[in-house]
Amino acid sequence: MTRYLLADIGGTHTRVAEAVPGEPPGPVTQYRNRDLAGPSEALQRHRTGHADEDWWVAAAVAGPVAQGEVRLTNLGWQLEVGELACRTGAARAELVNDYQALARALPELDPAAHCTVLRSGTPASGGAMAVLGPGTGLGVSGLVPAVRGWGVIAGEGGHVTLAAADETEATLLGALRGELGHVSAEAVLSGPGLSRLHRVLHGVEAAPEAITAADGEADPAARETIDRFLALLGGTAGNLALTLGARAGVFLAGGLLPRLSASRLADSPLLERFLAKGRFRSYLEPVPVWRIDDPAAAALLGLRAWLDDLRYP
Repeated sequence: MTRYLLADIGGTHTRVAEAVPGEPPGPVTQYRNRDLAGPSEALQRHRTGHADEDWWVAAAVAGPVAQGEVRLTNLGWQLEVGELACRTGAARAELVNDYQALARALPELDPAAHCTVLRSGTPASGGAMAVLGPGTGLGVSGLVPAVRGWGVIAGEGGHVTLAAADETEATLLGALRGELGHVSAEAVLSGPGLSRLHRVLHGVEAAPEAITAADGEADPAARETIDRFLALLGGTAGNLALTLGARAGVFLAGGLLPRLSASRLADSPLLERFLAKGRFRSYLEPVPVWRIDDPAAAALLGLRAWLDDLRYP
């Protein structure tokens, strides 16, 4: 029987799991990317122990995939699908953008088991869904119903121009524009972006982990930074929901949000800014918002579903 070997290759970590068609992936092994020689090494290690079995290999990668090739946006690694198949001895290999894998996972998720409800609503059955998340970068994707199954959107929505909603944000983005030129959503809505935002607001350099930890201790400067960060994230999520017509739900992922409690997220400006779209507020009011509690595990689940789609079209 064909088995699957799955990897989520992010900007900081690579996570690997095995699966069989139609079943959830098994236990996940995590590697630090700085300890690996390249993007395929973790998969090669797992494949070595099963040399005589028939395997399909799939990797979710943090970068745009074109013609079976990718350069990871925030890491510099390059990977090509033929090389991946050769190095792992796979019968078939697939490269998928990490947020495409997350998007494909959305209909497979049990929200009660895999997610935290931030805003309840009335999801449109069979409707489009959206996912975005701040981590090493800002990932964005969506899932739309197709004649058969689902259509997964491949894009680079993290690099759209970030918009200000008030004078304070206009001043902040103006200061960043002087440094960066183009201020993308990812330039602020990511781990490095959180540090950048804190520095512009308070003149202090701090790591994302330090800012979220200080926020948990009710430090006023950290709380202001996190509130402004979440306001901008909420506005960006609302824009995405309107663009895709994502009335079946919006999912927030990434490595940064799990550091914040669900109550902190719900009590922040995040959800109000999600809805603050003028006369289209009523369009978004039924849309539920969830946080995916383990985005890496969800991406691996999405890869398994992706390979199932290829096996059973």
